[in-house]
Amino acid sequence: MFSALLWWFLLTLIALAAWPLTFLVFRPLPDRGLAFARPLGLLLMGFLWWWGGSLGLLPPSAGGALTVGGLILALGLWLAGRAGESPWGWLRTRLGQVLFYELLFALAFAGWTLFRAYNPEITYTEKPMELAFLNAVVRAERFPPHDPWLSGFAISYYYFGYILLGLLTELSGLPARIAFNLGVSSWFALTLLAAAGVGWNLWALYRPGRPRMAGAVALLAAFWVGLAGNGEAILDLAHSCGWIRDPGFWAWLDIPELNTSPPARPWPACWPPLERPWVWWRASRVVRDYTPEGEHQEVIDEFPQFSFLLGDLHPHVLALPFNLMAVALALALFRAGERFPGFQPDRPVKPLLRFLETHGPPFWILPVAFGGLAFLNTWDFPIYTGLGLAAWGLGAWRAGRSPFAWLREIAGLGIGILVLGWAFYFPFYLGFRSQAGGLLPNFHNGTRLPQFMVMFGFQVVGIVAGLLAQAWRAARERQGSLRRWAAGVLSGALGLGGIPVALWVGLYFVLREIVARQNLPLPVDLSALEPWVWGRLWDGTVTVDGRSLPGSGPWVPMLLAGMAIGAAQLWRRANREGEDFIPLLIVFGAALAWAVEFVYIRDFFGTRMNTVFKLYYQVWVLWSLALAWVMGALWERGGRAGPALAIGFASMIALAALYPILMIPVKAEFFSRPPTLDGYAHLAQSAPDDLAAIEWLNAHVPGTPVILEAPGWEGISFQPEIGRFAAHTGLPTVLGWGGHEHQWRGSYAEIARREPDLRILWRSPDLEETRALLEKYRVVYVIVGQTERRLFSPSVLRKFELLMDPVFRHGETVIYRRRE
Repeated sequence: MFSALLWWFLLTLIALAAWPLTFLVFRPLPDRGLAFARPLGLLLMGFLWWWGGSLGLLPPSAGGALTVGGLILALGLWLAGRAGESPWGWLRTRLGQVLFYELLFALAFAGWTLFRAYNPEITYTEKPMELAFLNAVVRAERFPPHDPWLSGFAISYYYFGYILLGLLTELSGLPARIAFNLGVSSWFALTLLAAAGVGWNLWALYRPGRPRMAGAVALLAAFWVGLAGNGEAILDLAHSCGWIRDPGFWAWLDIPELNTSPPARPWPACWPPLERPWVWWRASRVVRDYTPEGEHQEVIDEFPQFSFLLGDLHPHVLALPFNLMAVALALALFRAGERFPGFQPDRPVKPLLRFLETHGPPFWILPVAFGGLAFLNTWDFPIYTGLGLAAWGLGAWRAGRSPFAWLREIAGLGIGILVLGWAFYFPFYLGFRSQAGGLLPNFHNGTRLPQFMVMFGFQVVGIVAGLLAQAWRAARERQGSLRRWAAGVLSGALGLGGIPVALWVGLYFVLREIVARQNLPLPVDLSALEPWVWGRLWDGTVTVDGRSLPGSGPWVPMLLAGMAIGAAQLWRRANREGEDFIPLLIVFGAALAWAVEFVYIRDFFGTRMNTVFKLYYQVWVLWSLALAWVMGALWERGGRAGPALAIGFASMIALAALYPILMIPVKAEFFSRPPTLDGYAHLAQSAPDDLAAIEWLNAHVPGTPVILEAPGWEGISFQPEIGRFAAHTGLPTVLGWGGHEHQWRGSYAEIARREPDLRILWRSPDLEETRALLEKYRVVYVIVGQTERRLFSPSVLRKFELLMDPVFRHGETVIYRRRE
């Protein structure tokens, strides 16, 4: 209880320190950014703390964090005073809104902290990796932090989120074993708060003076972004309870673990399905791809509620509140773009900077906020920077400026954000090595329409209903013809959806002919792709080696193109602020989902798995915000359709809430264990000797001496017991999860150089070779614990008794220290 209260108190202090700056940065928004004080304060504090630690000007400690917090407060008060603004006076006039946001944040934080207390273990999936990064940040004497799974190297990953979490850990004085779980619950609360802030501002711009309705839209935005599930939970329940008995339906749907004949267990004995204890996991794998040979290819389609349920603090989760803050900045840029008087021919830059300083988000915040997304989760930087620039451009277009003028404005802003965004974070780029290797064409794997609707069905149905209602309203008000709008949507769906699929199929056959004529070597037999390529053109079965598999067809690209064209057509007729920003969210989300149908990022996996994962995640965010506004607009204009809308909305919310309602108890093991926030507590049962060694290392070993433990190599890296001591202490080991190091660095060269040495260290009884290698890697401590005794010969492990001094022994776990 005390730890959670302390954490909440620190986040509230950060919000208060950042409020004067927030008040100025979000000047164009009705609530002046009140919901974004915590994310903005955390981002700026982390930015300055990281720079101070990188330059050696500030220690990466609690004292350094307090210093940068004071600097942010002083800067905000000074800038507010110079501008003649009174952020505290304004706050006193909005106490109701302050209470609304604070209650939302407190309830979300308290509720998710309670949930985490019933499943606090930091194990499985990639949680050990995230714990290792957090511990490395806390142990670091300066930045960049050392890589805890590759001694002698700094982290080569987008690790800014762990800097922010490490800052809170240092400020609170709590150990990482507790801070990790509080980080999950606080990021959940920050996400709901930021989504509510976007929803509130969108509605307040559309209908000023309607605070109750704005509050309702804010709650809807928080629900759809962070609490709602996709449609898999409905199908899972129907399958487990045998409500749909037809095996053909499940085979056609083709979702893994649901593509079999359903059992015959009645409700409630059918839930949860005992044969699938990780039933909550399936919702993140509803899209199914195949290799050209017809083998299943994993695709990740996470959404925020699944991520928070899982409890991973991966970069895409840590970036969520700041992505939503970027949407709010884009909205502020949209409003500023409409009001900017334009460039002056003799001084093309200064008028824009001066205008943003006094009427919009100050220019300096844009590269800090948007550039920080590259450091948080690099995939998000081009997405939200593009959204911000598009927002300004559309605002300028609505203001009637010439194409040349608004192109020049977009170019000026874009170059400034990109150049300064790189410069503000250039120490990160110095050590960052990416596995990305350009774009590859996606000829044979398209998302099938039924699986796309399982993933985004709520958003698609709600947005399409809103577009139809808006088109009907425009026709009634004689702003356009409903028939012309429908024709535009259908032609756009064919032109931007169906025709590119046909051209893509044609391109494949052209390439195949070129390859055949030139006799070029290829890693894939192109003839094996042909059934799949035809499957992209016609939605039917694909026959591979005598097996019938479902083809994708052009329907998803056509649906996305139709939604985008319909939204763009109605944007031209929008006549209220807030209303004209929604189509931008719809179009941007549709463009991201459309892109993965044709191309994917070339990476370590060699498939579109990561591309779908990263882009669909942002589609969920953008479309969920749009859906919240659309529901509010439909309700307000409902009239006599009010009762039908109420039933429809209640049904949608209930079905979307089915995932957290069903899965939270399953994930928490029906709250059967004593609650604790200690993420290491599970080791007391599974590895008590190792836990005692971890606690001894954390209590008695300062700095970052190198340790040696069982390495993650030869196919055993992705296991929670590998790299355990490095992850739970932050001390660097010679090699942790080798597969992940390969992904982070884009090369296996360093791991390959270490593997022969590690074979000698763990498999050879030769004392001299072992002594030389311990010196080569500057190993100070060798740990022989539960995993080491399981993997390696006892006769070989005895050599450490001869070479080193035992400094800790508990049961089977021994820590040896190098002799001076």
